[in-house]
Amino acid sequence: MQKYINQLIGDLRQAEENPTPEVNLSADFEQRMHEIEEGLRYKSTDILKIKYEELPPAERMSENQTKELLTAIINALAAKGTQVHFPGDGTAPIKLCYSELREEFVDGFHAMPGWNIDFCSGDCPSCAFADYCKTKDDIWTKEKLDAARKETDTE
Repeated sequence: MQKYINQLIGDLRQAEENPTPEVNLSADFEQRMHEIEEGLRYKSTDILKIKYEELPPAERMSENQTKELLTAIINALAAKGTQVHFPGDGTAPIKLCYSELREEFVDGFHAMPGWNIDFCSGDCPSCAFADYCKTKDDIWTKEKLDAARKETDTE
């Protein structure tokens, strides 16, 4: 497995070494706004040359392998203009972070540099990071969040 992960990391480094050029928003403002409104996304293979199916599930890797691959993905995305921020101030488990970022490969990535992936949809009861997120504490008590999760599970 390590040999395969090293190969993926090598592919991601190639993407990182070819960053997306800075965008002059004023030059193509109308086109860029249209891309934002349409939610235009590029396939992960167009940006990082890796597709979802090529990324191993977290449970098939060690903690260290997961961390290495996650770091490589984050660095490659940053070079392409997309920043990744995980809720929880570093308290969320590495395998959870990797698994959730891996899911982003399914829908692809926004076409315009300057995007942030913060994993916050605003729906705390269904959020994988809710147990690690301090922002939800401003909105939910533990009891109300647990009740909302139970309600969601029964639907």
